[in-house]
Amino acid sequence: MSFLTLVKNEAKAIFSNSTIVLAMIGGVLFYAFLYPLPYLNQSPEEQKITVVDMDKSDLSRKFIRMANESQQLNVVEQAESINQAKQQFLDNTVSGFLVIPYDFSTKLQLGQAPTVAYAGDASYFLIYGTIIEGLMKAGGTLAAEYRVAHMTIDGTPINTAINTFQPFKSNYVPVFNHNMGYVQYVVPAVFVLILQQTLLMAVGIRQKASKMSENTISHLIVRFGIFLFSELVLACFYFGAVFNHYDISRFATALELIVLLIPFISAVILLGMLLARWLPTPESLLLVVLFSSMPIVFSAGFIWPTELIPSLITDLMHTLPSGFAINGFLTLNQQGAGLSSVLLNMSALYGLCLLYALLFFISKRNKS
Repeated sequence: MSFLTLVKNEAKAIFSNSTIVLAMIGGVLFYAFLYPLPYLNQSPEEQKITVVDMDKSDLSRKFIRMANESQQLNVVEQAESINQAKQQFLDNTVSGFLVIPYDFSTKLQLGQAPTVAYAGDASYFLIYGTIIEGLMKAGGTLAAEYRVAHMTIDGTPINTAINTFQPFKSNYVPVFNHNMGYVQYVVPAVFVLILQQTLLMAVGIRQKASKMSENTISHLIVRFGIFLFSELVLACFYFGAVFNHYDISRFATALELIVLLIPFISAVILLGMLLARWLPTPESLLLVVLFSSMPIVFSAGFIWPTELIPSLITDLMHTLPSGFAINGFLTLNQQGAGLSSVLLNMSALYGLCLLYALLFFISKRNKS
């Protein structure tokens, strides 16, 4: 059989299999537009809260107005008691409730710091953090007004009073996440995992469907090459058109991305072949890939700090291509560090290629 005939037959076997096409191409296209949808607004705004105003003074009402005028908050209710506010929260009509104490205005007029209480669900950390940020801005602004007013009454010039209360102004410019949104933060890393998981399924299904005569060295090399080229096209679509569509920062050149993509995709293909050799059925392979996705995400280090993850788990994740690839692509593409900064990642990926290939041929020889 000629080489061109071998390529033609293998390409037909791959792309005529609807399950493979659905997993590799359909999965990539599906997740490219499905996964970022919940985060397109980038950050939560106008979060609904209720207020229990025990002070009922002009100052407490002013504080409520300032909180309501902030970008983060929307005061939709004012409860008469804490129990009523708690019930509104439990009924999911608001995201939390603020309690203003009886001595709020008294302490503020005396130059003291009154304590207000907020209750909400901290497990939704973006929403919780947004509400806290809005309350702190409103409270800080109100406190600043009274602090400056007291100093001017005591004879301090107003400009001096303002500079004393705020001796410096912050002017921060986000470098890697220019709009401080969730899409910029998590989507680039998750896209790498999507590429890995969808390709693992496609390779595993093809390997399981192949006959004994289709697993010669020549067949495996051709199969490897077709999957490598096809996944490079899909990956370039991800890092190119999809990143542009969602306005995700991209600092690496196309050549730099391809240089890192080649060992990553190669390692995934070889791992897929190895898993197909080890696991008894295509269904078992799909289950392993699907159920491993969430643990891989949370142990990758971009959602939860790796320092707080048991070393046994992080070491285990380094036996997978995504363990080195996610960090490598974030460093290269989102931070613009250059290829010299990801040499360790590339070396590790090539090392995984050798490991997977060795284990594959050992298991192939044992079963033949």
